[in-house]
Amino acid sequence: GGLWTEWETTAPCPTECGSCSKRFSTRTCLSSSIGKTCTGESVRKILCNTHVCVYPAQRTCCIPYVPMTINKTSQCGPLPKDKLLSSEAPCCPKDGFWSQWSGYIRDESGGWKRSRKCLSDSAGCPCDNPTNNVEISKECPCKKMVDVTNIVATLNVQYNDTSCTAFQTMEHYNDQNKKVVPCNRWGNGKYLWANLIRYVLPNNTRREERIQDCVSNGPKQVTFYCDLVSEYWRLDANNEEVVGFNQINII
Repeated sequence: GGLWTEWETTAPCPTECGSCSKRFSTRTCLSSSIGKTCTGESVRKILCNTHVCVYPAQRTCCIPYVPMTINKTSQCGPLPKDKLLSSEAPCCPKDGFWSQWSGYIRDESGGWKRSRKCLSDSAGCPCDNPTNNVEISKECPCKKMVDVTNIVATLNVQYNDTSCTAFQTMEHYNDQNKKVVPCNRWGNGKYLWANLIRYVLPNNTRREERIQDCVSNGPKQVTFYCDLVSEYWRLDANNEEVVGFNQINII
């Protein structure tokens, strides 16, 4: 199960005595963000300021309550039993509840780091190995991409751990004798000499994307950047997450 915070009340009781009013209190499920739901209510309404009123108040207690001694004090009761209170300490989950890891950010040393926090600590339930709340990596956290298609040239991605970017130089010369044809008509004839990649998304969907025209000026490269939250590479051309790719050979 989940783990609740203690009950909290922010509004004052609207009356000063006599069990004349109720007020709301709330609690929060500490573990809901990690998929562990709590049982019970998150909001309750209970009597407040239950001590008896003294002269010159018009009445000692509000109906239906009457003066009585409860825990050696004069109270307006009988007070309803609070089923949500327990004299026992809360049952702490084994090892505590950690939050999800945050996305990576730049570390002071030039690497990459992410953090998490102990969600159950505020309820008096510490997490196991409390110093294990930060992970540091010198390398860019995104996994290396893999070959996923018939290829023109061997996958040869250049990774930059400092900037968390990556690129591969594209083939852009046709050699029919070797059956290497990276430049072809594409997009219903809109592009006459396009070089393309075929790539795979995390859900295993395969797609194609035109990167450049082989005859255009400028570097012939396909470029990516690391998503520091999902830890997948994203294709600069369209911002989609990529598990693997390669330049395709269109013959």
